[in-house]
Parts: sequence; structure tokens; C-alpha cells
Amino acid sequence: MSAIRVGSYVTHSQRPAWGVGKVFGQSQQHVLVGFRALPAQERFKRMEFRFGLLEPAPVTQDPELDSWKVECDSTCHYLGAVEKPRKVKAAPLTREQAMERFLGKFNNGFTDAWYRSTHRDQRASQHKALTESLQPDRLRALAVSDPRAAGDIMLQALDTQTRPLLSGKGELPRLVDAFSDVTNLPAFLVALADLLEAERPNEKTFEAFVAALGAFSTTKNALVTWPMVTAIPYLAQPDRHLFVRPTSTQRAATLLGFELRFNRKPNWKTYERVLAMGNNLLEFIKPRSGEDMFDVQAFIAAVGE
Repeated sequence: MSAIRVGSYVTHSQRPAWGVGKVFGQSQQHVLVGFRALPAQERFKRMEFRFGLLEPAPVTQDPELDSWKVECDSTCHYLGAVEKPRKVKAAPLTREQAMERFLGKFNNGFTDAWYRSTHRDQRASQHKALTESLQPDRLRALAVSDPRAAGDIMLQALDTQTRPLLSGKGELPRLVDAFSDVTNLPAFLVALADLLEAERPNEKTFEAFVAALGAFSTTKNALVTWPMVTAIPYLAQPDRHLFVRPTSTQRAATLLGFELRFNRKPNWKTYERVLAMGNNLLEFIKPRSGEDMFDVQAFIAAVGE
């Protein structure tokens, strides 16, 4: 796509029915393209900037596309699409329409090579690194013999250069600082083992895990956020636990008609509803080659971004 830049007329290589589009924004990793054949609420597509996805269209001008006044931010989000839903209720999506959004980003769905190399493979690698070293019985043993070693294993699994679950500028350093408090690590490791060993996620073990994380010495309980609470269980058991990014999770739930009664403070009632949504979506994507909550979380992110 090296010849494609802001102002270029293009077509989507996998979606010819979208017709001619125009590039309105470009960053290092994304482009924003408006397609005239799509309805107004769906016409602007933010997509990965990669070879073969878009092709030059055989036109030199298009009065309709040229009449559009389009603004986007530095990462190619269409600002009109971000601002307007705050004033009016977002239009609901069927799960099939949500799947179209996912396919607009990853042409071949969950088997797409780009999806696997940029999303799933990273999570699978983290899962392997974590579970090969920390099964629940070993968590309990290390809680007594060497809690710092268990903390280091979790931190190493979370510390990735690409697609990190926790922010390297804020969240991960806070967790590193917390785990240096060896006094509270044993209780945290036992609470994590209880959560992972439970027959299924439940209020008692989840709330105990949240409390154990909050017991570390941090300013204003900065560890008790949804990403911090859900990252490790998600990597350890992607068949049962779901990583929660508040903004994209809430938006996807609204668009798909799930009532989360979301509370920004991690709690069981909200997490139970999040898991219900996740399991519902998992059943939907399994016939489409989705495997577990790693794929569900990527699906939610694509719908809710």
C-alpha cells in the first residue's frame, strides 16, 4: 500500500461490495477510509495499514467522496463517530454484524495469519510461559517456600514488547512495585490458586482475589482496576476467564445488547455478567474457528474500539 496515501481513491481487496473509498487519514499503522456504498453509520473504516488490503481505484475524482468533510485523530479514529454516540444511543448490532466488523479488520477471521501473528500467538505464548511454571499446586508451594519467585514468573509473563495487557508506563510498574512487598505475596498466591482451582469462577474466590491484590501497599489502591485484576487469571485460564478493558468492553456490550451494570471498581456482580457475555460470544465464534477467551477478547476489542 506504499502508493496509497491521504486523498487516494481505493477499493477493499476482500470487500468489493463496499465500492470506491477515499483515504482520509493515515498513521504509521492505520488508515481511515470512507466507502460511499456503505450506509452512513458504517462507511468509515479504520484498518491496519498493510500490503494488499487496499488497492488503487481506477478513478481520479469522485464528487460524493470529495464532498465529505472528515476529521480523524492521530491514530485514524473518525472523530465524528467517536463524538456523536455520546449524544445518542448507539445503534445495536447483531452478532453477525459484529462479525463483519471483525472481518473488516482480519479478512480470514480467527484463522487469519495477521490476526494470529499480532494477537493470538502472543497470548498463547504468555499462557504457555505462565502455566508451565505456575500450576495451582506450585503456587501454594511457592507461597511458602519462595513467593518472590512466583511473583517474578508472573511479571515475566506479563512483560511483553508487543500487545501488552498492562501498560508499561503505569500498570506493570505498579505491579512490579507491589510484588516487591514480599509480605503480602503469599496470601495473594493462595488467593490466585483458589481462584484457578475453583470448579468455576465464583463470588467467593473472585472477591478474595481482588482483596488480596488490594492488600499490597500502593497509593490509593491503584492495583484494583479491571485490567490489573483480570490479566493473570485470563492468561492462566483462557477457557474460563476474560480480560476486561473497561471502555471497549462496555461499548461492545452496549452495541451487542448485553446489560453489564458496569462498575469501574472490580466486583463479582459485574464480572459475572462480563463472563456471561464472553461465554455467549464464545459459543457464537466457535463454529467460526474461535477457540477460547483469547479470541473473544479480540472480538470484543474489534467491536468496541
